[in-house]
Amino acid sequence: MLNACRKVDEHKTLVESQPWLADHYSLSGRYGISQWNYPSTWVVGDTGILIGKFFLEKPGSEIRVGGVPVKLVDHIQLDPNNQYTTDIHLETVDVARFIITKEMGIGPGRPITITANGITINGAPLSIQDFAESVGRTDTTLLVDKLAHWVPANASVLNQKGYAFVRSIHCDRNGNIWFDNQLSINEVTNGQVNSILNAGDKLTDANGVTMTIKEVLGSAISFDGNTLFFSIEDGEPSADAADNYIFRLCKMDVPTKNITMLNRTLVQKKVAPFKGDASPFQGSVDRMKIVAMYLNTDLRDNLTYTNYYAPPSTTDNHAGWKSDISSGTINMEVTRGNLVLISRLDVAGKVTPLMNAPYFGSNRPAITGPGIHVASSFCFVDPSGKYVYGMANVESWRTLIVKYDVQQEDIIASARSIDGIFAFHSYDSAQATRGAGPMDLGVIDWSSMGYYFNSSMVISDGSILAVYGGSLYNYDFEQRTVYCYAGVENALSGPAPGQDKLTGKAKWVDFSNAALIGQDKSNAVYYCQGAMTTDGIDFYKLHSPGK
Repeated sequence: MLNACRKVDEHKTLVESQPWLADHYSLSGRYGISQWNYPSTWVVGDTGILIGKFFLEKPGSEIRVGGVPVKLVDHIQLDPNNQYTTDIHLETVDVARFIITKEMGIGPGRPITITANGITINGAPLSIQDFAESVGRTDTTLLVDKLAHWVPANASVLNQKGYAFVRSIHCDRNGNIWFDNQLSINEVTNGQVNSILNAGDKLTDANGVTMTIKEVLGSAISFDGNTLFFSIEDGEPSADAADNYIFRLCKMDVPTKNITMLNRTLVQKKVAPFKGDASPFQGSVDRMKIVAMYLNTDLRDNLTYTNYYAPPSTTDNHAGWKSDISSGTINMEVTRGNLVLISRLDVAGKVTPLMNAPYFGSNRPAITGPGIHVASSFCFVDPSGKYVYGMANVESWRTLIVKYDVQQEDIIASARSIDGIFAFHSYDSAQATRGAGPMDLGVIDWSSMGYYFNSSMVISDGSILAVYGGSLYNYDFEQRTVYCYAGVENALSGPAPGQDKLTGKAKWVDFSNAALIGQDKSNAVYYCQGAMTTDGIDFYKLHSPGK
């Protein structure tokens, strides 16, 4: 009898000391959650919740997601309130909250393990994504909010010099907007515009190298918001400055403000006795000759940029070239005997050329570099980092939008922007506002014979969001389909009757002249109005209710 009792006690101890995971639990509004269920999907940056018995107060206990130990935001113990019936009385259950990070891995099948008292159990694997799931059709619940209006304190200086208030603009996963003009880099957060870097600022990098911002050529924020890439002309008072323009490509760790110089390049101010070249075109970033503009990042922290380096010339002192890159205007194409090479810098510091411009009509680049032939130095980047869309040229000087696979190093799809080849899918039952196709994907402003400013961008599901007329339309580039993402469906020629709002229900918002910025982790879309004016910039958020 004593032996039997001992076995029962040992079994009781084993059960009481074993970790376990709940599959559901009533939180009764705690953390804004009524009924918690074991998750199937998390999004990077979200706060994950697991409930069960974890023994986190004991040494050696841990929760791992994707093989990575979680860092707890908080841990509380709740009365199970008879929600679970077991042979052993439960005094408390553990609620653990932690931030989902990209180090846990992206994709399906991410393992969950709980270790306590020398015992490890496995939870059901789940999926971790960079973005929330896309709806994939017109979402009639979408709303538009105004986030901020901004007139720079130095507006008179910008206007006098002909500098745009906003020239390049992006957002991070939390919806903070980062933008630059020729004299500053700024951030929009919580409705406020904050200055990050300004012309005249003196900077020191991690190796003690000092530099002075003379002007800003471009910038881009990483999706996680932790790394700011920026390209500047340096006003350093060195001996090199007498005969050369000095340019630097840098990155800043946003939380610490620590700066790393990636590249320093000289461009001669005088006619040279010997002609130089622009090579090498690929390899370690610190060995390149780089004057970077039009910076963009992807989810893997790769940086795509256009290199406008001008090599030494026996006939040109580069005064015209310098005037163009310093114009501070939107979408300036610089072709003054310089390199025009769209390139990508990976996280290991290696530069790979992607596209060489300008090839259009009978025109050829002043410097022939590697990469596919395109007409323009502009491109838009798929967030996944797998694809880059470039602007090539076909007959009659029409633009051919090409989808370039970075890994295959080849064009995998293309479409003439002027051709109505996208079949329209309507989700509007009202005849007065219902749209019809086919549609084209316009990227050229024929009134100015230039490219629209940020009229198109690739969104989280790989489709293209574009401003057309008074509305936003979503294009599946390879399937050749399109639907109205926000606004009135039949607003191709401009806003439809009644589509005159700036905020509120998205269907009735006028998206004419919107400049697209990016998406946050919940798939909210950010855009601005007024980029082409001198009256100030308005920043907006297009989102689902509650997100």
